Amino acid sequence: MKKGHVIFSGGGDIKDTFQLDEKFFSMLKSNSRILYIPIALNRDRIGFEACYDWFSNVVSSHAGDKDIDFSMILEDDEIPDLVKYEALYIGGGNTFKLLDYMVRKDLSQKIIKYIEQGGIVYGGSAGAIVMGKDIRTVDEENDKNYKYINGLNLIRGLSLICHYEASLDERITKSANNLNSPIIALPENAGIILGPNDIEIVGEVFIFDKNGKRYLTPELMINLP
Repeated sequence: MKKGHVIFSGGGDIKDTFQLDEKFFSMLKSNSRILYIPIALNRDRIGFEACYDWFSNVVSSHAGDKDIDFSMILEDDEIPDLVKYEALYIGGGNTFKLLDYMVRKDLSQKIIKYIEQGGIVYGGSAGAIVMGKDIRTVDEENDKNYKYINGLNLIRGLSLICHYEASLDERITKSANNLNSPIIALPENAGIILGPNDIEIVGEVFIFDKNGKRYLTPELMINLP
C-alpha cells in the first residue's frame, strides 16, 4: 500500500484547476518545499522563466498564510534528493518527451519510491498522463519517435487522457480498444486524488472501457476488473 498521495489534473488554466490546486496545497504544512518539474515543455532556459513566474502565481494563490517555497528543475540539471521536498509538481507539455526524460534519469523509479515513503505528487496534463499505464492515449505527441510508452502505472492499471471534451469520444473509444486498456478522461476542470486508503473525484471525470463511456466514481475504480 502506497503511503503518499497522487493528484491527476486535467490540465486547465489556473481558474480551471483552482479547486484541485486548493486540495493539493491543503495537504502541505507550513515551511513546505515543492519541486516543480516543467520538463515536458519545449523551451530554452530563458523561456522557462515564464514557467517560474506562472508557478509562483499558483503558489501565492493557494499558500495562504503557509510559508511555502519551491525549486524548479530543468532538463540539464542534476535531480535532487526528492526526500528534501514535501511535494512534487509535474507540469504539462509533450508527454513522450517527459517520459523519455524520466526513464533516462531514472526519475520514474525515484518518484514511485517517493510516493511509497509518503510523498505528494501532482501531475497536470502530461504530468498526469505519464503516471498512467500507457501514454499512447496521446500518440499524436510522439513527434520524435520516442520509444518509451509505459508510464508509471500509478492508477490501478488505467491509462489517462487530459483536456477532455465530448468531441473526443470516438477517438478515445478507439484508443481504448487498440490499447486493450480502460482510459480515464479528465476535463480541464477535473481531476482525481488517489490516497493510500481513499479515492476522491473532483469534477466530472469519465472512463472509457468495454462497457462504453461512463462517469467515473471511486466505487467504480475500486471494482474495475
